[in-house]
Amino acid sequence: MALPNSKTRILHVARRQLGLDDDAYRDVLFNAAGVRSAKDLDGTGFDLVMRRFAELGFQSTSRRKPLAARRDMASPAQVQLIRELWAQFTDGQGDDRSFGKWLDGRFKVSSIRFVSRDLAPKVIGALKAMVAKRAAPPAAPGGGRRKRAV
Repeated sequence: MALPNSKTRILHVARRQLGLDDDAYRDVLFNAAGVRSAKDLDGTGFDLVMRRFAELGFQSTSRRKPLAARRDMASPAQVQLIRELWAQFTDGQGDDRSFGKWLDGRFKVSSIRFVSRDLAPKVIGALKAMVAKRAAPPAAPGGGRRKRAV
């Protein structure tokens, strides 16, 4: 699955900030994730490349700040865990928009910033279950159940 354009743009921002020419950039892609082009990266590869860029000195200039502690709302630690679980479930492909759609469909909350202290454990539990289910080996053909003869 191809990276979203937003993540490809982040790669290019990092490349420019680090002053990497095309060959050096492709070397980082290959050494970190085994690809020669950002088009071939998946979510895990993106994370590996970004980790390497951070080792080389890249620092994000994004204005997105972590949510501060707010009364009766999910704690910053809960918000961070929720974001990490969503990234894990989506292989790093999920963004705030797709997460908001999932939250709205499941919990009738449009954004992570509206997740209450009481709702946060339910969101975390649902995401943990989804991650575990995705990681589980596929079931045997027929679902493992035997049909009763009538």
